[in-house]
Amino acid sequence: MSTSRTVERARGWLLAAAAAAAAAPAGAVFTFTPLDTPREVTLQVGSPGNLVNEVRFTVNNAAVAPNPVPVTGIPSNNTPNTSPAGGVEIIVTTRMPPSVFGSDTMTLTVDSTQGLACVGGSGCGTTVIPFTTIGWTSYNTDPSGQDIQAGTFNATATQQLATYTVYTGFPWTGQSVNMRNVLVFRYDNATLYPSGTYEGRVVYTATNL
Repeated sequence: MSTSRTVERARGWLLAAAAAAAAAPAGAVFTFTPLDTPREVTLQVGSPGNLVNEVRFTVNNAAVAPNPVPVTGIPSNNTPNTSPAGGVEIIVTTRMPPSVFGSDTMTLTVDSTQGLACVGGSGCGTTVIPFTTIGWTSYNTDPSGQDIQAGTFNATATQQLATYTVYTGFPWTGQSVNMRNVLVFRYDNATLYPSGTYEGRVVYTATNL
């Protein structure tokens, strides 16, 4: 079995104003290309490079009373445009050269244990809104179900979002696999939290073994 591996991490911000947290939808398209290049996996969440994009959820009186309604997140202005609009694109590219071992597995996980903590001075004290209040809708999902499906953060460190196999042995002679999902985040707004500004971060990790 192969002992080398590449791990790529990306971070994403989720912000909530006036007692809000958020969620998102996702969509993916797989592209397979024969390849004979060095082994690697790259992960992009929103903008390329080290830029961290924000998603903001604003819960106002109209969304709270008399009947609370879910609130869709709005990505920051520096987030690349997506289709559908208002989402965050996640791209995983796995490049595998020919190998006698035959295949490797890419797994995408997310760490949402931190929660959305009240920003000091905004009036909500020590309240932390769990990321379980945030979910996503999935667009253009692959029929195989190996990409990011619709779901909700579960506040654990290694929640699996996607996994697929990259075949490297005969007759494939190496592959480059590209997975793309657009996530539109949504805050369920089912619990009334103290009014204020909340901030939290989720961390995505792509690993191939």
